[in-house]
Amino acid sequence: MIRILAILTGVSLVGGAAWYLLMFLVTDTESGSAAISTSVRNVELAIDSGDIQVDVVGRGEKPELHKKLTRSLRSPDETIKQEGDTLHVTTRCGEGMGKCASDYRLTVPAGTAVKVETRMGDVSVQGVQASVEGRTQMGSVSLEHITGNRVVAASKTGAITLKDVTFDTAEATTKLGDVLVEDIEAFKKLTAVSKTGDVDLHLPEDAGPFAVNAETKIGDRKVTVDQDSSSGTNVNARTKIGDVTVRAN
Repeated sequence: MIRILAILTGVSLVGGAAWYLLMFLVTDTESGSAAISTSVRNVELAIDSGDIQVDVVGRGEKPELHKKLTRSLRSPDETIKQEGDTLHVTTRCGEGMGKCASDYRLTVPAGTAVKVETRMGDVSVQGVQASVEGRTQMGSVSLEHITGNRVVAASKTGAITLKDVTFDTAEATTKLGDVLVEDIEAFKKLTAVSKTGDVDLHLPEDAGPFAVNAETKIGDRKVTVDQDSSSGTNVNARTKIGDVTVRAN
């Protein structure tokens, strides 16, 4: 019996090694870039798997889309089209075995509104002076140096960071991960929620008092900003397991 189990284990290991070798041999990566029309004022990008990075175009440079598509038995199905002043980019992998991913980096004019989403990957948006929405199911979301009426950063599994962000309303939510908001200006409403993770908010000293709802079921609660329940500046900071901290910069 031991001999049979050893043989079966050996066959399994060899089969597994052969499978990974096959994946390596058939994996292919394609990189490319394309110009983004100067008429674009909105970008909407949705992909199944891969990282998304959006930056503001540099002085003297033209807006561009850079991509890296990875295929192995499955291939990314990419669609790029412009409707009016909105650029739509979608990449789907579908069901099946093998690696399939698409990484994107876009450089856009500062005033371009951005809405991006990936199922598995990190999201980073920097420098945009318009509303921003960044979502992922598994990965982190980082929004930095943003000025927009509405800012949204959401993940199911991953950390959320808002840094140097100016907004009227903002949502920073995750189911598993920490939420950090710092270096922000006066605002109307801020919602920061994690189910399992710390929520750490650094509010502007000269913007209070604040109407604060700060809650945790398992963890420490620390609120040191000026509070007034009738204030028009609302802060909602919650977690089930983790610390909640609301303090002035």
